[in-house]
Amino acid sequence: MDYTGLGRFTAYKVNRPLTEEERKEKLNPKQLASDAPLDWLSVIKLNSTYLELVDRWYAGKGFSTWMGGMFVIPFTGAVAAFFLLMIEKNTVEMWAGGAFIIVMLSLCALGGGYGVSLDAFRQTHYPIRLNRKTRTVYAYRPDGSVIQASWDKLFICSVTTGSSQVTSTEDIRAHVLAEDGETVTDTFTLGYPYLGNREGMLQLWEYIRRYMEEPDGVEKNYKQTEICMPLDGRREGLVFGLFRTFAPMAKWPLMQLLVSPLWTLTTLGRWFAMYTCKVPRWPEDVEAACPIEPNDPYRKDWRDNGKYDFWELGWPLICFVVGLAVLGVGITLLLFAAF
Repeated sequence: MDYTGLGRFTAYKVNRPLTEEERKEKLNPKQLASDAPLDWLSVIKLNSTYLELVDRWYAGKGFSTWMGGMFVIPFTGAVAAFFLLMIEKNTVEMWAGGAFIIVMLSLCALGGGYGVSLDAFRQTHYPIRLNRKTRTVYAYRPDGSVIQASWDKLFICSVTTGSSQVTSTEDIRAHVLAEDGETVTDTFTLGYPYLGNREGMLQLWEYIRRYMEEPDGVEKNYKQTEICMPLDGRREGLVFGLFRTFAPMAKWPLMQLLVSPLWTLTTLGRWFAMYTCKVPRWPEDVEAACPIEPNDPYRKDWRDNGKYDFWELGWPLICFVVGLAVLGVGITLLLFAAF
């Protein structure tokens, strides 16, 4: 998973000059980027005033939770067990050696805790709002503050993170520049095609660009958007969490079944993360600057999603149950082997 920009150790680098790579990969808002624009399950809501999108970390939420939990739970248990053993033996040698071991085990548990904290006990998501009328972009930071910038002054480019074709991801990065037009003073990800490639990035960019730049952009995006993320003033529910976790492989149902144990763990982690997180609220001045017309014909949010079909929800539910069964068998075998 790519947590660029979220944690303390992966924060965006600011107060620096633009790189040559960023200049080379600059995206022009006035130029068509793709013949097949796509929202990539990024839309929270849209209307004639603004388009609201999810952050780059929303789609994969839950993965870091269970990965971190695999360190927190066993290593915390090991610390407690070893401490009890030290008390039972109660020798100088045991206390001296045990103290070192407990420190090492605790560090492993803390590392797992950091992984859990990337998803849980934060915000359910970090929305990005693009106001078409005022040409203003708002982005929710992980610390709860809000970036406000002019759409026409943003330096938008494609940025690739990762060191190989397997691990690399490409996102739409937006830089706020100083008056010199060279120094990056703030950064946020404008769009991120989860498990996508460059083509997917360009599709999402065209979807965003079209909304902000084309006269009929609102109408076209309204007609094309089929599913909005159920995050408007609420946290996503259990059902949608299952749907969203399995959605990246919706075109490959057999693959969904094969990787069901992994996606099941991610679903469980996602549920835990979502229900320990706060729902973000835009400041009053942002809401005041983004009024929606009462009779707006292009207003759409999660309430317009409709019902899920078998392959959207029924099949993922079956895969989830299979995944739970596989995990249950695996844990049982491990316990038998251990005892």
